[in-house]
Amino acid sequence: MSTLPAKFAPEWPPTSPYVTAVGGTALQGDTEVAWPMGGGGFAFAHTQPGYQAAAVAEYLRTAHALPDAALFNSSNRGFPDVSALATNYAIVLNGQVSTVSGTSASTPTWAAIVTLLNDARREKGIAPLGFLNPFLYANAKRGFHDVTVGANDAYTCFTGDGFSAAVGWDPATGLGSPNFPALLAAATNASTQR
Repeated sequence: MSTLPAKFAPEWPPTSPYVTAVGGTALQGDTEVAWPMGGGGFAFAHTQPGYQAAAVAEYLRTAHALPDAALFNSSNRGFPDVSALATNYAIVLNGQVSTVSGTSASTPTWAAIVTLLNDARREKGIAPLGFLNPFLYANAKRGFHDVTVGANDAYTCFTGDGFSAAVGWDPATGLGSPNFPALLAAATNASTQR
């Protein structure tokens, strides 16, 4: 008989406050929901950065059905920062069309979005965004489609859900999925120049 871990075991690098951690979402009909395999939670080795402190505090204040507090350190860095669709990406492998799912699909989607934002800044003579997270959290309300349904799975620790999606930032979907026109407007605004 196997025993379950005493705590969640978040892995590096998404627990680092110096990276933009990307979670996953899925579609249930027309509703975007947290992808259960998307991971997320709180770091044990990294303190909570100031850029996310207010968002995390609001989640902890309003969240329903949090996992047992002994399983995670809510005062440390929360992740993911953002999410994108993580399911059913069409690929061609050995000449055959297939689909893949995972944050290994949502992460390069975000990389492409950031590349487009930086390209638009370059065209306006503005320096690249650089360290992205303060910009993302500063534009949380308008720059994202808030995902408020679903949860990530905690099957390695206990039966049931881990962290639930919620209004605002949450450890299942971060700030949500990208609202590209709003992020583009914010990224090319004169006040975001460096």
